[in-house]
Amino acid sequence: MTERIESSARLVKAEIFRQQLYNIAEEMGTVMIRTSGDPVISEAVDFSTFIADKNGEIISFSGYMTMHAGPARQAVRYILQTLSEEEIQPGDAFICNDPHTTGACHPPDVGIVKPIFYQNQLVAWCWAEGHLLDVGGMSPGGFAIGAHDAYSEALRFPGVKIVSQGKLLKNIVQLIQANFRLPNRNLNDIRCFIAACNVSENRIIDLIDKYGLDEFSEYVEFNKVLTENAFRKRISQLPKKTYEGTEWVEHNGHVNQFFPIHCKLTIHAEHLTFDFTGTAPQTDGFVNVSEGAAIGCAVTPVMLVLTPDIPFNEGIFRAIEFILPEGTLVNCKMPAPVSSGHMETGMRMTKLLTELLSQAMMESEEEMVRSHAMACFHDAWIAGTFAGSDSEGNPTVFLDMNGGGAGGGAQTNQDGLDAAASFTQLSNGLPDIEINELAFPVLYLWRKLNINSGGPGKYRGGQGIEFAWIPWDIPGGQEHVNSACWQVPARGTMGGYPGGTSGYWVVKHSNVHRLMEKGKVPMFSELEGEKALLPAKHSGFPILRDDVFVQFEGGGGGLGDPLKRNPKTVLQDHQDGYITQEMAKNAYGVIIDGKGQLVEEDTQLFRAAMKKERLGMSRPPKAECKGDTKELIYVKSSGESLHIKKDENELRYVCCADCGHPLAEEMLDWKDGVRMKQTEASEALGKFGMWVKRRDSAPFVYVDEYICPGCASMIHVGTSIGENNK
Repeated sequence: MTERIESSARLVKAEIFRQQLYNIAEEMGTVMIRTSGDPVISEAVDFSTFIADKNGEIISFSGYMTMHAGPARQAVRYILQTLSEEEIQPGDAFICNDPHTTGACHPPDVGIVKPIFYQNQLVAWCWAEGHLLDVGGMSPGGFAIGAHDAYSEALRFPGVKIVSQGKLLKNIVQLIQANFRLPNRNLNDIRCFIAACNVSENRIIDLIDKYGLDEFSEYVEFNKVLTENAFRKRISQLPKKTYEGTEWVEHNGHVNQFFPIHCKLTIHAEHLTFDFTGTAPQTDGFVNVSEGAAIGCAVTPVMLVLTPDIPFNEGIFRAIEFILPEGTLVNCKMPAPVSSGHMETGMRMTKLLTELLSQAMMESEEEMVRSHAMACFHDAWIAGTFAGSDSEGNPTVFLDMNGGGAGGGAQTNQDGLDAAASFTQLSNGLPDIEINELAFPVLYLWRKLNINSGGPGKYRGGQGIEFAWIPWDIPGGQEHVNSACWQVPARGTMGGYPGGTSGYWVVKHSNVHRLMEKGKVPMFSELEGEKALLPAKHSGFPILRDDVFVQFEGGGGGLGDPLKRNPKTVLQDHQDGYITQEMAKNAYGVIIDGKGQLVEEDTQLFRAAMKKERLGMSRPPKAECKGDTKELIYVKSSGESLHIKKDENELRYVCCADCGHPLAEEMLDWKDGVRMKQTEASEALGKFGMWVKRRDSAPFVYVDEYICPGCASMIHVGTSIGENNK
């Protein structure tokens, strides 16, 4: 009994200690928000904070941006590996933004790493990082669309000392002033990162004063062990098998080609293997990702899908094996350009692992695990950077953080989040319109939800946003755009459809000022002029006084067959302005009359006709189940669309969850037992009123629908790449 009491007391103390560390990491973020003044930091919360032990192992991570967990670890470890003990002193701080050494997601993500000493002994590290508006290089804002190598992209700091014994080093400040387009603004942000680290140092020292160094070290390690043990137990609740899939990076900034990312997720008894063998070689475009950022993007679905209830620290990494082949998209080497790699390759990795982990979770025996499976977020930060001069003639760089307004993936019990940003942005915020207008020479015309952008499903994907602005009080400037989800949409799951994709319009020589002079708020349909759809990757497009820039962002994937969605919920979606009447009918089979009322009898008939059409327009199964499957016994659910059943001989089958039709023996591929329809993506989703960029030449993007041959329920909807436009 005494041992149990001591054990319980230790666990309680460990949790209190963990929360104290987490509060310190959170306080670092609060310091940054209050001292930056930059909307990227204060409004959009594009930063992270982190505390590590003396060896560089994570002991607390704020999680503002989950992908930063990989770069944070690598930055500290690189400094430890390359500097001697004598070169790391109390009061020092190091600046890191080089993806190829200190693991940054891309050069604009500038981090300050600070060693923490207690009585002249190195005891911990802290890290504060945020996105700066400019870091030099060929492209204002740091997204070097035209770069062919890393040398063109930015000024890179590989863990260089910027503070020595409490004093800011003048030569580093001069280097920044000479290379950054907005040196004063950026230096203020860097100072706010240093301030956050100083606060962390003070709080850690207070904590050690309270506990003592031995107890501090003990509970640092104990919490890592607790997380590791809990994670290994969660892994043990998954089926011991391998799941395999492919995603595609679109357009590397130079050529509109597809670059495959391949992953095998293998679930062992107590650890996971993420094997990216088969991924395309690195390219000379800015879509590559370095190892640190790749690990941060890959661990995000683990953190948020598989272990949302387990405290995050180094214990998670101890149970994952990463196989990231060198010289590929997911582990590029110098001189590969990387300035959008985390938003291109990195977020595609996140999508792929969200899908693979969700497949595994749907087959778990544990209801809690199954219930947290989900569809993919849109997972593409839709970047738009405007550069020119302000009304006083000074250089200005406007990175519109409304790019974080894409939709989230549907859950097993609710719709996806609207304007959810990427999956890695836990604390994402859309900037206040007035703050942007105060800080930059632009005027917004509208910001609203991008109707029909969420993937249809029993639970629909979250909607993205659409917004427009014009240059204000200046003649104009140049716009640089890059979207990572233009042609290949974010997939749904368990019968849910993909979400729509993202893009940009420019209305040249518009009537916007004439409309405003008449007291009208201009909307897209009222704008006259030359309407041009920009390529997903485009640099230096002129935006002048009478031009309107429009950005629209796609949605997350849906979950479950759309025909299972309650017709009254579909009607409410239409009334709320989330979907059009066209989508209500063609995606959900719901008939709404001219008065905006649900016609229930017509809806039932139309849904039946849609199922009949599914059977008539799809290919027959490749194989049928053999043996007596007439009286199968339910074993367990395997997600929204599939059940596992067994016969009297204990042979198990994968069956349709709706009608019980057996699709295949459990050990075989159930996709061979369903009907299948393959349609070009823009056509397949376009009939719902959704937007996907259609390709003019091979290879083409397809939506693949897998249909139960028994009842025509939608079992799964995937995407694929092919050479023939069928």
